Amino acid sequence: MRICTVVTFSLPLDFSLGGLIEQRETVLAPLRACFPGLVEQGPDGRDEITGDGEIILDYPEPKHAARIENELLDGTVRIPLPELGDEFDARVYISSLSIGFVIFDLAHCRDDIDLDLEAADGGNGLRALEAPYRQAVGARIRQWCEEMKRRLGPLDCVQLRPEDLGVLPSGKMLWWHRILVDPGPNVPMSVAAGVPCELGETTCSVGYLFSSVTNATEPALRHLVNGLILASQNWLIIDDATRLAANKLMTADTDGPYTQQEIDRQYDEILDLTGHATFRSVVFGESARYVSNTEYKVKEAIEQAWGIAEEGRTLGDRMAALREMFNLRRERVANRRDETRNRVIVALTSLTVFQCIFIWYDFYTGTDTTAGDDPRPLISFTTLAGTIIGFLVLPFLPTLWHRLKRRLRASPPDGPGPMPPVVPIAPPRTPQPEPAPVAEG
Repeated sequence: MRICTVVTFSLPLDFSLGGLIEQRETVLAPLRACFPGLVEQGPDGRDEITGDGEIILDYPEPKHAARIENELLDGTVRIPLPELGDEFDARVYISSLSIGFVIFDLAHCRDDIDLDLEAADGGNGLRALEAPYRQAVGARIRQWCEEMKRRLGPLDCVQLRPEDLGVLPSGKMLWWHRILVDPGPNVPMSVAAGVPCELGETTCSVGYLFSSVTNATEPALRHLVNGLILASQNWLIIDDATRLAANKLMTADTDGPYTQQEIDRQYDEILDLTGHATFRSVVFGESARYVSNTEYKVKEAIEQAWGIAEEGRTLGDRMAALREMFNLRRERVANRRDETRNRVIVALTSLTVFQCIFIWYDFYTGTDTTAGDDPRPLISFTTLAGTIIGFLVLPFLPTLWHRLKRRLRASPPDGPGPMPPVVPIAPPRTPQPEPAPVAEG
């Protein structure tokens, strides 16, 4: 039995939208240098414009038509196996969504190997077979990621990913997915209960940790791997966004915040999170448009088996709830700031009133404590009366004006008009006694 293994890992950096569009070659040159001995996949005629160039999309997978290509690097490297004194070929795929994949075959796999990893004491044969590959691939992934930090970190269009985001760690193997090629009856339960997928004469069944393929040709197997790569990226995009949103929701109450500066800082983080998730979704959605029918069919089957679609539908609601919560927090802080400002205004108004009283008294008394000559007393009393009337009437003036407008609107313009005629009410009818029956004979 042949087992094709797909290993997924996250890159320690994120690519910016402008960097991938305007400075793509600036990113690709140091990225290729991170993989010594890399032999990139040669052109197979599907990604090139052939003929007279009049028809752009008249062939499978026109990847160049996408604004941002999902594939940054796709090639083959040799990875040594120190424990076995051997080495093996592995395909390396680096995505513009900061996700990497290593694809290789496990050698010397028996048909009766124990594959039941879900059992407590099962899967020992598969674990023993994978052990040297785990060490070799894990060490090589760490080496590649360190080179990426060193070579790509100084670029303006690349941002190093912080370690305390609460998402799955970068630079480490996240999971292994095994594709069992013609396994016969030796299949784990997750594959037996998986989602079927027909690729012509090739039959696939995709599940958790395992997939199986029967009557597989090399092109069909490559389409299955590419569909798995596409679905794994979608799963990791949604998982990262979900973890980041959940981390913000859980730390919102413990962190406060109680100041406008802290509110603005955390709201900027929410905007960055939303923009990052939207950018990754746009890149993935555009790359999914330009894949072949077989790869897209495999992606749909894997998303159904992994429950990606349902999780993606709820992600938008979580992001909206997170933004709404921080909007409410901003409003609460703004209301508290307005209350403080109103108290200051009341204090200043009171001080102004007292100053007006002192000015009025000073103007009334003139140069000594006696009343001044005319017209000082008249002006002083007029000012005092206007001030008192203003404080008593002005606060209620809008309410009085609205009541007056309602009364004017309710009354007819030309007077009450003629009264309708009074219709008398008929008295209740008195029931008449029934006539007594007349006796016959």
